[in-house]
Amino acid sequence: MVKVGAIIAQIRLSYTDFIFAKNNQAIMKALFILIPFIGVMLAASVVRADPLDDFIDHLTPSDPTPLALKPIAKLQEAAIAAISFVGKPYVFGSSNPDVGFDCSGLVQYVLLQSGVKKLPRSSLEMYENSSPIEMDNLVVGDLLFFRTSNSQINHVGIYVGEGRFIHAPSSGNFVRLDKLEQSYWQKAFAGGRRVLSLE
Repeated sequence: MVKVGAIIAQIRLSYTDFIFAKNNQAIMKALFILIPFIGVMLAASVVRADPLDDFIDHLTPSDPTPLALKPIAKLQEAAIAAISFVGKPYVFGSSNPDVGFDCSGLVQYVLLQSGVKKLPRSSLEMYENSSPIEMDNLVVGDLLFFRTSNSQINHVGIYVGEGRFIHAPSSGNFVRLDKLEQSYWQKAFAGGRRVLSLE
């Protein structure tokens, strides 16, 4: 790991050489010392310990959000919150983060915690209380619905971008990320929908 203190100390020494340089040779010497250390610092700044951090940064807006986009930003917050629960066990009927979640329990909890309106508890009722969205118009935080065992909606997840979604799949499993392109989920997919009402 790069020791930032040592780099800063070296840069300070080089900067001193630069200020008090008496001729072009001294100036060039200072520049040749500075440039490699600046490069090292820049490289070190992009090193990440956890790939999930990169993914969360990808979801997190860096600029102030215009008022008109606040509801979309809330959906994005919900998606980031859901990612923080990856690894939590599936628990049927639960929306308690201390215990675990079922699919609709996870969705209901993170949307409510992010300031989006409280949805009904079942995935079918969530489907009926949200608006359809074309695949090309999905944004992070939109809901994806599935029919995994019959013709009725019985599963829901949260879209997190790049064709992926987060959900609590089934008994014996854990909250996880999956790709919509997987054959099982493609076959069961019933559409994307959006909730924009805020509390």
